[in-house]
Amino acid sequence: MEVWDRVKTFAGSFSQLKTVLQGSLLRSTVSRDMLRGDSLSRYLSQALSSLSGPLASLTFLASMRDHYNGRYLHEGWASFGSPAEVHEMLRSTHVAVFESLLGLSVIDLARALRSHILSLAEEEARAVALWRELEPYYEMIPEGCSPLARKLFISQLQLALEVLALAPEWSCLQPPGAWPPPPPGPLYLHPYPN
Repeated sequence: MEVWDRVKTFAGSFSQLKTVLQGSLLRSTVSRDMLRGDSLSRYLSQALSSLSGPLASLTFLASMRDHYNGRYLHEGWASFGSPAEVHEMLRSTHVAVFESLLGLSVIDLARALRSHILSLAEEEARAVALWRELEPYYEMIPEGCSPLARKLFISQLQLALEVLALAPEWSCLQPPGAWPPPPPGPLYLHPYPN
């Protein structure tokens, strides 16, 4: 009888242990999945912050897209998320960066383009001429954006390229200074106050 009691006790303990292990396994799976998604966003954030600006980010994200099927893929991040998770994170980030560029003025876009070209250690005049001829910015547009946004981006970038090609020394293209411009001179005070 004593042996049977031990077996029942062991079976009861095993059942409790199994329940505890299943619960902790479930929690660790959920935690691991959350960490994988967190790691993926952390890696993407680090990658984008290491780039020189919004055009470099847009170029990077566009390069992650397969031009035959539209899927985003980064082999190095496959261990941090499923292909669907990697695709969705890269796609949504691509759209967000693209939309942020749409909000720039032509001058700011020309500055960003100049900064991007300088980060590539390329001669500006040659790079601008190549961009005007080859039009690589068409590949930077995310899939599914509206035709209006597409036309706006293309026209703004073409205009920024024209500015860099025709007026590279234009003072508006210089980066803004650290200090605000001086205030205007004193107001003209009428010599005969009321």
